[in-house]
This record gives sequence, structure tokens and C-alpha cells, in this order.
Amino acid sequence: MVSTWEMAVITGLTVLFIVLYALGSVWNRRIQRSFWRALSKELKRYSRRVSYKSFGSSGFRVAFTTTSAPFSKAEIDLVLLAREMPLYLPAAYAAGRGDRMIVKANVPVKPGFYLEVFGRRSPLRKEVELKAGKFKRVEAGGLSKFMEVRSTSPEKAGEFLSRGVFDRLMAVRRCLERFSISRREPHVLIVCRRDEAMIGPTLDLLEAAAKALVELGGAGARGPARGRRWRR
Repeated sequence: MVSTWEMAVITGLTVLFIVLYALGSVWNRRIQRSFWRALSKELKRYSRRVSYKSFGSSGFRVAFTTTSAPFSKAEIDLVLLAREMPLYLPAAYAAGRGDRMIVKANVPVKPGFYLEVFGRRSPLRKEVELKAGKFKRVEAGGLSKFMEVRSTSPEKAGEFLSRGVFDRLMAVRRCLERFSISRREPHVLIVCRRDEAMIGPTLDLLEAAAKALVELGGAGARGPARGRRWRR
């Protein structure tokens, strides 16, 4: 049988975890409200109508289409750590994980190369498979001090970066974890650590990347791929 003190400990721990769960949930909700206020101001330059999907206390997703930018549609996710789980949170911090903003977008012309840019300390670096012999290192000047740059076509990647993308990458280097160009949808993928001050610069990077891809002409004038789902 369970003794009185054991029952008291079990009851106390149960109450403690319930309280911590509630506090973690409230904490994440406040982060979401703050992030949404900053994001909604930036989105006005593209569209005043967006679709919004909540992930509960874990974050949300915003999607929209636009005719005023060099990309056709975009999706922005806010993914938060599970602050409701007190045992998980310290482990997540120890592993270098944090809240993330994930931006996905398509451009009218399919890119003709693949490009991967990683922050030196990004945990995502180990999660992305780069096929040996296909992805080659790209020398990107000062950017190479902060990021690892690889591409299936270093020549095209260099030209792409020279069209205003280099400066935009440098502007977000403090929060950038991954920047990716792919022939598959989404054509542009940006993963950043959550930082409300970096929302504008991150969207500037998206615009610069999309514009550069359109100018380069990608793989030809075949137009965007249709009927595909974003799988990356």
C-alpha cells in the first residue's frame, strides 16, 4: 500500500506538473501574440488577406498569395518549444534547439540548381542530407566566416548570391539556421531562430532570393510546377 507521505509526494508532483504545464502554455501564447503583432505589420506589403492556422500553444501558420512580389505564394510557420513540458525544455536548450520561424515560397520559374546555406552552429546541419559529389563548397567571401555554403552548381550559386542575396544573408546571419534553394517545391526555404526584430530582414531576404531566381531564369521558361505539395 502507498503510505501517506508517498501519496503526498505524488499529489504534490502532480499539482506541480499541472501548474508548470499551464504556465508553459501561457508563456507560448504570449510569444505567439508578440510575434503575430510584428509579423502582421510586415505582411501588409504583400497581402491584407492571409490564411491563419493555429497549432495550439505550439505555434501557428500563415499562408498567402501575392502579385506584388517576385514570389507567387508563401507560407510562414512559427514553431515553438514545448514549454509545457518542464523535463523537455532544459534538454532542448542543451541540444541547441529553440523557437523557429520557417518561411517557404515558390517562384514563377523553377530554379536550375540546389543551394544550401547553414549557420555554423545550426542543429539542422546534421539533419539535411547533402549528396556526396553533387553538392560542392561555394566560396562566399565574408559570408563563409559565418555560414557553410554548398551548391550543385557553384558558378550559378555565385551569380545568384551576387544579385543582392549576399547582403541580405549577411543581415540575418545572427539568427539564420538554414537557407535553401531547390528545384522542388518550396523553391525557397528559410529557417531562422525566432526574433521579432529579424522578421523584416528575413522577408527582405526572401524577396531578394525570389527576384534573383526570376532574373536568372532558372532552368528555363517552363513555368511553375503544378499540383505538387511542399514536401521539404
